[in-house]
Amino acid sequence: MPQTTAKPVERGLTTDSQLERMLAYNVYDSHDNRIGHVSGLWVDSNNEVEYVGVKTTWLVGRTHIFPAERMQVNHAREIIRAPYPEDVVKNAPAFDPGAELTEAEQRQIFDYYQRFGLQRAQGAAAEAQRQRAEGREEATITLAEEQVKIGKRQVEAGGVRLRKIVRTETVNQPVELKREEAVIERVPAGERATGGKEFQQEDIFIPLRREEAVVQKEGVVREQVRVRKTAQAEQQDISEQVRKEDVEIEESGDASRVHGKEAQAANRLREQQERPRSQRQKS
Repeated sequence: MPQTTAKPVERGLTTDSQLERMLAYNVYDSHDNRIGHVSGLWVDSNNEVEYVGVKTTWLVGRTHIFPAERMQVNHAREIIRAPYPEDVVKNAPAFDPGAELTEAEQRQIFDYYQRFGLQRAQGAAAEAQRQRAEGREEATITLAEEQVKIGKRQVEAGGVRLRKIVRTETVNQPVELKREEAVIERVPAGERATGGKEFQQEDIFIPLRREEAVVQKEGVVREQVRVRKTAQAEQQDISEQVRKEDVEIEESGDASRVHGKEAQAANRLREQQERPRSQRQKS
């Protein structure tokens, strides 16, 4: 049985894209019955799948776990076939798919599946590793951390549209118009000769004229509306969580008397760095 915690696989937080694709696979039991879909994966220190979490259709919100030993994976069909029947997985321990599996939780999983044929292959490997470590005079643990790389891409953030419309408005403009009027005068007879047309009918027509307004319209350019783009730069602070591996130093026997203070100081420094910035003590 493993002697360390099993780490969950989360989307976007692993460099293995194959593991992320497996988070969407369907899960079938040993009798080829579909029992649900993958809701979580846990890997060991070598990034190998150690446990599979399946969200079944029996109870909403529960993720039942089975060991990856002897399971079959078909990447072409996106299927994982568990080596256990449906009812065994149904009654298996359930855990949060986003949390690490501690030694006690892994022991609980092993004890359950041991009744259904799970061997102690994992425990034997861990024991062999422990025995090899006892003969070492020197050991090295590699610590890794995630680094944030900020890139840029262009996205559409809006736009400006110019649409020409026609509006009608009334214009009032004064204009002076002339018109003719007839002035009729009666002149005494002694002042003007008749001209020899007495007692004859006579019809005289004098036309009267007036001016009227004539409206003409023509289009002229009033103004131009121009739009153009300019680029403005702004500073943004991007906040992202990254994972960082650390080591805990536990010493026993004579080693604790020799290096106990250094180990405690290293652990205190690690705990201080893990606290929020506002809670850190000033040195």
